[in-house]
Amino acid sequence: KPFCLSPFALEPCRAYLLVHMMRALWHILCLALAVANHCDQVDCHDEPPAVSMLQVHLAQKALQQTTYHDDSRAYYWSNRGRDVLRSSSAPYKSPSNFSSGPSWIWPNDLKEQVRHSPLIDADMNIYVCTTTRLRKFTSSGTLLWTWSAEPAQKMTASPVLYKGSIYVLPHESHIPTAASIDMATGTMNWKRHYANLTHSGDAESLSIYNGIFLFGAATNIMKGMDTLVAVRAADGNYLWEYVTDAVMWNFMPSSPGDGTVLFSSTCGTVFRLSLEGELLWRAGPGHQLVCVAVGGVTGPNGLFYAEYREGRDGASYVTAHNISDGSVVWKRELPYRAAQYPAVGQLGPGGPLAVLAPIGDALKLPSDPESEASLLKQSGGALSNAVIALDAATGATLWHSQDRPWNDTVAAGDRDKHGEGEGACWPDAQGIPVIAGDGSVYTSSSHHGDLRTIRDADADGIISPWEVSTFETKQCFLNSPSVAPGMLVAAPCWGPMYVFKD
Repeated sequence: KPFCLSPFALEPCRAYLLVHMMRALWHILCLALAVANHCDQVDCHDEPPAVSMLQVHLAQKALQQTTYHDDSRAYYWSNRGRDVLRSSSAPYKSPSNFSSGPSWIWPNDLKEQVRHSPLIDADMNIYVCTTTRLRKFTSSGTLLWTWSAEPAQKMTASPVLYKGSIYVLPHESHIPTAASIDMATGTMNWKRHYANLTHSGDAESLSIYNGIFLFGAATNIMKGMDTLVAVRAADGNYLWEYVTDAVMWNFMPSSPGDGTVLFSSTCGTVFRLSLEGELLWRAGPGHQLVCVAVGGVTGPNGLFYAEYREGRDGASYVTAHNISDGSVVWKRELPYRAAQYPAVGQLGPGGPLAVLAPIGDALKLPSDPESEASLLKQSGGALSNAVIALDAATGATLWHSQDRPWNDTVAAGDRDKHGEGEGACWPDAQGIPVIAGDGSVYTSSSHHGDLRTIRDADADGIISPWEVSTFETKQCFLNSPSVAPGMLVAAPCWGPMYVFKD
């Protein structure tokens, strides 16, 4: 067909050709059967329903497999959570023993706030975004370029690497402006102002799937996000928006790579949308309030894992949903308050696929000493933090690791003097855990700033002291470290940024 000559129609035409190949195969088989049975009465013009259904299935599957690509895996750490699954799991091994210290640091002399995980491209270059500037370093620490937002703007959303560009979302007076920046030169490709949208300023994560740039907005609420917005990654032109009846915090949509997007609310409502903005299904309890500052991620096994709290004072859970229809596979009550998005990955070669669920106490903003002492007393004199590893198929506990207590209600470093215009970091209880290819789990404390490596080396279900390595940054983390082969990059809220290399 003439339409097939268009380069934009290449993938649909592959499906079209598959359909007609199946029809041809049916006719050949039918004629062969007729000859073998010496029968001239077989009608080979009609196609049985089974073949027609198979043709449709193959055509749809061909479209899914050839149209949608995980471009995020062109880089070692392309966005918060690493890739489109947002699973915070990587197949490569990174430094796990911190005893020799970092290979180099970026001191963050301006005391800027670092709200997100550094990004790592295919050449091991590192991109670190503060609320005012975006910097690119080589893996050995050479500063290559710096890009600055406009003076009145703040960058609270996590950037994303995509096809040679890095995308950011500065906002001024809660009005967002998307910008695409050339990764090689640090120069702007384009920017687009969205005067009709509102950005609440929480630590959301930008996403790009199949050329569609996704970010969150607030339509019917004052805090958090209740709206998914889609624009073109090529130029920022508006495409569509979907308004939910729930509240997402630190919004981080994920995708199984099939042209759909999944995300969950702070109270456990899960949504699956097409890349055209159509709701495919909705599952879980619904509350238009902030239950706890967590959400969900996609696993590599056809399941979506939502961490949440039922109401502001209710129990916390991890629930596994079938991506196909939203049905619940298992639901596990957590022993403590949900604290962050989970991670999903294999705990080393031959190890189980696990869900790493962060649990812990929320922090407070700096206040007067009397109020802080009263709050600490209400918390039992110390704040608690832990991570629990669950079997991804059943929800059964694999192991549990407790962080050291924090005898304060304010995050480490939040009382210090910061750069001009910088407020408190006020992070969640901890960053998202990270799972490396050898099964090492990295945790980053928002209480005291400890960066830990945990690995159940003897597989006995107990984390012994010798199975943990700790590096004390003494500055709170808002988000996780990032990993690449032989390299780990960790950036606490107030710096420095630490780079560990094998």
